[in-house]
Amino acid sequence: MSDPSGNLRIMHTPLVSWIADYPEQLMIACVSAKNSPISLATAEQFGDVTVQPPRTRGHMLQKIREAVAACDPRNITSFHKVCLAKHLNGVVEPFWTEWGDACPSHFLTPDALHQWHKFFFDHCVRWVANIIGGEELDRRLAALQPRVGTRHWANGISTLKQCTGREHCDLEKLLPAVAAGALPDDVLCALRVITEFIFLAQALFHYEETIHSLNEALREFHHYKSSILRAGGRLGKNGPLNHFQIPKLELAQHVARSIRQMGAPYQWSSDITERCHITHVKMPYHLTNCRDYHVQCCHFLDRQEKRCFFCLFTSLKTSMSPLFFEMVNEARLMAIHFPEANWISGVSPTEHHAVNVWEKFRIQQWSVQDGQAVAPAQTVQVVPASERLPFGRANTVLVTWWLKCERSYNPSATLFPHP
Repeated sequence: MSDPSGNLRIMHTPLVSWIADYPEQLMIACVSAKNSPISLATAEQFGDVTVQPPRTRGHMLQKIREAVAACDPRNITSFHKVCLAKHLNGVVEPFWTEWGDACPSHFLTPDALHQWHKFFFDHCVRWVANIIGGEELDRRLAALQPRVGTRHWANGISTLKQCTGREHCDLEKLLPAVAAGALPDDVLCALRVITEFIFLAQALFHYEETIHSLNEALREFHHYKSSILRAGGRLGKNGPLNHFQIPKLELAQHVARSIRQMGAPYQWSSDITERCHITHVKMPYHLTNCRDYHVQCCHFLDRQEKRCFFCLFTSLKTSMSPLFFEMVNEARLMAIHFPEANWISGVSPTEHHAVNVWEKFRIQQWSVQDGQAVAPAQTVQVVPASERLPFGRANTVLVTWWLKCERSYNPSATLFPHP
């Protein structure tokens, strides 16, 4: 690569993280099926509370050398049997062998989309549906008040086969409360703590206190998980299951270790890459004639990028704003913009006998963990009474007001402004 001075430099990049789902992790770690890609756990140990040792780089390379010494890799049938006995998939030269000190137990980081959100939909939701019945779960979800920004399950979820990651997150917020009263208490405790684990693991910053809370939530789930089996929550194709041989449940045991080694798992999620697969692959493909689509997709993305740059340039020139400060302004607006002041000035009446009323507005909060970061905007909606809705509809908002906080404001000032 060339440095800022134009000189060519040889770059040796470390393998920090490889974002992949469970089957891809097995392939990358050279591990056979029904084993953990980052620990020495087998299928029979996936549901244990005991954490198994990590599957280190030295251990894997030693196992591969032993398999090669025991059988000629060119004899595929015999070599495959030897590899299965050693929990290997038959790869004799992993790509990460000469990539510095790359270790699968380190660079195979937790993926929130596949390991947590999809796990919740594939297992936790199924447990609830099997215990209380799909029709009852659908009825409870359909009875919830629709809310802007959150998926409303008017037709239930018992017949769904696939959902988006955002819909998985919406279910995580709703399911423990929806299932309350229909599940046994121990099962509800297990559902609550596994949901708590998922939310805690997605924090932007982690400290010893949060890591301790993660471990405690997982330990509490293992304490209550037997109640799921007694209630008939685990069902397979041939009837009830009496085990928790779930690979993603075993991977959750190593989240705390990964946080200490690699930082917050939130930065390694595949949400962005999965979204780019839609915007940069699927959408451009549908705009082609399905012939020689690689070139057409590249042309489309190139023209789209040039159009965005042209629009940005013309906007800056029209407003006489320097291009140099554009990214600084965007970062400042995203980090320190406080919309409540503008909203108050807009909603405050100019005369005492008039007030502006909106049926919908967007509100943002400051991040709990980072006081300089603004959380994503949320929409608050209210619908007046009508023939279709005799009692109207309104979202509930909890407002905390600190008297000594510089960023707080007096709600009464909105209704009773001073002259």
